[in-house]
Amino acid sequence: MFSRLVREDWSLARCRKALPLFLLPLAGCLGLALLFVALGRQHLQEVERGEAERLLDGYLAMQRSPLSHPGAPPQGEHLPLGLIFVRVVHEGEQLLVVGQGVGGDSFRALMEMPIERAGVWLTLPAAEAAGPLTVVVRRYDNGVTIQAGKDGRPGERLYRRFQLGAALLSLFCAALLWPLALLFVKRSLAPLADSRAEIDRLRRSPSTALLPEQGNGPELDGLYAVVNGLIRHNRQLVTEMQQSLDNVAHDLRTPMTRLRSVAEYGLQADNDAQRLREALSDCLEESERVLAMLRIMMSVAEAESGTMRLERGRCDLAESLAQVVTLYEYVAEERGIAVELSVEEPLCAWADATRLAQVWANLLDNAIKYGRDGGWVKIVASAAVAEGSGAGEVEVRFVDNGMGISENEQGRIWERLYRGDRSRSQKGLGLGLSYVKAVVEAHGGRVAVQSGLHQGSTFIVRLPRFQEKMQEKSQTSGEWSESRTSGM
Repeated sequence: MFSRLVREDWSLARCRKALPLFLLPLAGCLGLALLFVALGRQHLQEVERGEAERLLDGYLAMQRSPLSHPGAPPQGEHLPLGLIFVRVVHEGEQLLVVGQGVGGDSFRALMEMPIERAGVWLTLPAAEAAGPLTVVVRRYDNGVTIQAGKDGRPGERLYRRFQLGAALLSLFCAALLWPLALLFVKRSLAPLADSRAEIDRLRRSPSTALLPEQGNGPELDGLYAVVNGLIRHNRQLVTEMQQSLDNVAHDLRTPMTRLRSVAEYGLQADNDAQRLREALSDCLEESERVLAMLRIMMSVAEAESGTMRLERGRCDLAESLAQVVTLYEYVAEERGIAVELSVEEPLCAWADATRLAQVWANLLDNAIKYGRDGGWVKIVASAAVAEGSGAGEVEVRFVDNGMGISENEQGRIWERLYRGDRSRSQKGLGLGLSYVKAVVEAHGGRVAVQSGLHQGSTFIVRLPRFQEKMQEKSQTSGEWSESRTSGM
């Protein structure tokens, strides 16, 4: 089992991860060892006391009347085997009976030992030769106290073996638990290693490959699903970036070519001041077109990334929409398009009035630009309720009877720089609707389209409704310097 551990499993990082897993069971093993030693000590001490009591009972049984003759002469040869001494104290007098081999300092130490002292494996400083003693004490009603001690060395040696066995067992557990902890860490990190292998395989696979989302266990399946989502999102961003670069290159080619042509035309004018003035004017016009495209793209990016600054407040929809309708009145008259505005009741949105005017301008500009001659555009504003939350909203619909949008294109009209085949005949940068969507969503609203080819279009904008208790707050989500953004 331990053969699965390789050199990297013994690295410092792995050891740090394995240390808590090692210490916890090791603490349990040490606790069990200490409990084993404590219980063993308690049991041995009980056995020692019982043995001392048994030996004392045997000695007393050999004496005819030890309680009535406390002054009888000592008979050391009568002490049972294992009993070191018997001491009898009565009314200040004492009798000490010792076994063979006890004398000198040991005898005096036993005589001076307190009569009430008892215990297991006692060591007398002056009687070390006698070894540890197990001492018991008995008191009788007639005032006689008997103190007896037996040799405690056999029991103590057995207890030392208990301690040594517990220490060796603890060392064995430590030696076993450390590689087990490393092995557990390795097995716990195995899913990460598998994930790394899968991702490395994915890196070398075709661009359409993804991680398997089934058959890996619930944890890895969920992880792979999230990673696949990120991969799809990144691929989509790369694709959109490539498409945006292609569209920018396509849309910039014309104005840059015109700039070059106009500049060459001006260089050929020699001393013709009027011709030079016209060339410079054309250059300014084309450069302004390029700058406008770049400004709009930056504003869309800021709105989508949440860095556009919105000066929110009470925005009267009737007034805001009326201003935009007035602005496009002459453009609509040139094509014979009737613009009708209907606000069902006094409505106010919680929005940035300037940004909102840019949204209305883009939607109305598209409705007129792609409408049919002699057609109509209807703008209807009404109150609404948000689904689920029940919060108050305002809904603004831009309805026209123009060329409409095919079902295949409806999902792409919100992309930056996207222009359908039928729309390329009109002036524009392909940024208007992407800007509309970004600004509306930055306000916490949403925008949708309902359309059919040659059946007109309906653009629906929903925004939070202004409430009297709302506090003005600033959001960072970009900045826009133009008051009119039509023609995007």
